[in-house]
Amino acid sequence: MTNQDWKKFLQTSREVLGKGSCHPYSSESWCAFTTFSSLIHGVHYFTLGLPDIEDCLESRTIDGGVWAQSIEYDDLAHIIIPETFYWERTVQGFESGYKTQNIKLLSEELLRQGIEHRLTDLVLEIKVY
Repeated sequence: MTNQDWKKFLQTSREVLGKGSCHPYSSESWCAFTTFSSLIHGVHYFTLGLPDIEDCLESRTIDGGVWAQSIEYDDLAHIIIPETFYWERTVQGFESGYKTQNIKLLSEELLRQGIEHRLTDLVLEIKVY
């Protein structure tokens, strides 16, 4: 994946799946990702909504956007977009539920753009290791 491919992937995912947020209950889209530098420090996956289109710069995401910190595209090792994700919150009582993302539609659009990925019934993913 080149920087341009990652930028196209993130922007297309955002356009197809909807606005992201740091909280799943207020997010239309959701993903999990890890970086090569994170793999060295304990295999941590970040879980967040997809970044806004303007959050995606030429070689990285912006600092302070939906992903909170700047992520260099060449540091992205694995990103997973689930077909369904769980949310919960406590505001005047407990609420929870599930949201669905149209990963099949996203896959079709990514194929049109020549962006390689893997699609299963559960997830759409890009793994570069």
